[in-house]
Amino acid sequence: MALIPFKNGQLHYQWLPGNPVHKPLVLLHGFLEDSRMWDRLSLAWNTHGPVLMIDLPGHGQSDSFAAVHTMELMADAVDAVVQFCQLPSFHLLGHSMGGYVALAYAELHPEKLEQLGLFFSTPQADSPARQVMRDKAAELVQQNHNSFIRASIPQLFDTTMHEAFQPAIHCQINQSLEMSVEGIVAAIQGMKIRKDRTHILESGAISVGVFAGKLDTIIPFDSAEKWSLAKGVNYRYTSPSGHMGHITHQEGCIDEVQRWWLGA
Repeated sequence: MALIPFKNGQLHYQWLPGNPVHKPLVLLHGFLEDSRMWDRLSLAWNTHGPVLMIDLPGHGQSDSFAAVHTMELMADAVDAVVQFCQLPSFHLLGHSMGGYVALAYAELHPEKLEQLGLFFSTPQADSPARQVMRDKAAELVQQNHNSFIRASIPQLFDTTMHEAFQPAIHCQINQSLEMSVEGIVAAIQGMKIRKDRTHILESGAISVGVFAGKLDTIIPFDSAEKWSLAKGVNYRYTSPSGHMGHITHQEGCIDEVQRWWLGA
């Protein structure tokens, strides 16, 4: 188990050394997930280069550090790990909330990024309606976080995939149930107040890859289609999946991320 000190606690990460001819691929999981979401995918990618997987604050084996885990605080946590691992530059890929953190990192440390990847994620901020939903979600978590998790995880999957992927859904539920109420609420509040960072894609200063799901109900595809036309986006992949394409359409995601990473 790899742990490093951060603020008043510890951060957990997994490091897979590999062929140094390619710059490392740093992976950030989404809300209610942890670095284990990348286990199968990272084994395939690791045959081509080094891979670093980080448990973001309040998730997995990383501690919680505040009542609100802003995307900037989480980006600071990412930087603490990459500094500890002595990675001067790397490719950064984030799933959903991990993409929000990756964008915050790009704003804080653009010089360290070879590329930025948004994996079923968005650069847009929460709408007012979405912010209200976040507050309601935080209340539900505080009332009964087990029920919240059991209801939330299946909603991340396209409904046509529920029967075929019941084992994967149950596995994710069980992993998410390991989280504390404090960690879940801190992430919800941090996502609620995150900034719109569409300008990072529009500036063209950082090369961006976008991996979108045609049936994604969390990050609507029609919206992703529009903002992914920004000048800085130089790689696009549309999966015939929902939000959890890395599970339901795993091989396609492995191949496309690999092309994006190694093709830079």
